[in-house]
Amino acid sequence: MAVREFSDDFGREWRAWDIKPEAIHPQTKAEDYLADCYTVGWIVFERTTGEEKRRLCPYPVRWADSSESELRALLGSAEIVPPHKLHTQRQTAGESAAPAAPADAVVADARLDITDLEVVRSFRYPGGRLWTVCVVTHPEHGGPPVLRFTAGMRWLDLKSWPRDWADARDDVLVDMLRRAAPRADKTPVPGTPRRRWNDLPEYTSGA
Repeated sequence: MAVREFSDDFGREWRAWDIKPEAIHPQTKAEDYLADCYTVGWIVFERTTGEEKRRLCPYPVRWADSSESELRALLGSAEIVPPHKLHTQRQTAGESAAPAAPADAVVADARLDITDLEVVRSFRYPGGRLWTVCVVTHPEHGGPPVLRFTAGMRWLDLKSWPRDWADARDDVLVDMLRRAAPRADKTPVPGTPRRRWNDLPEYTSGA
């Protein structure tokens, strides 16, 4: 995943990264509106302050090699995430809902949004294991929806997560995975006999 940082014409700092098509797996037919995005992926542009976000789809294949002036042009062509939508996305799932947006704002933004769709993202943990992540609306144990990380037969649920997770960089997804499965402290207590080979810190495995 390429990540670029640059300044716009007003001196504001932006960060841009791409969501590649091979990392996107739509679950429903709702992708008709965003067919191009699922074919080629999209670029996320976000102010480093988090105050504004945009998406561009489709985009040049070699966008990451663009000059700053070219990145500014791509930014100008990107679709702005409406302020009320961005505020809602910034809310964490499971917490109290954000204040309702004005009725006219909702009507003006009635089209589907990438993060409204049932999307599965995939990414690699630093150790090399491939994980997929998606929202599970009806967990087996009941209760509210969870963000589920799956690798082979293993799965981990995160009960509280940012609503714009589908736009997240891979390193942010890795951090969320770590939150879903915090490592236990396996530091041996002095004087405690070691009964298993993996009691040694150097054999402690990650996710």
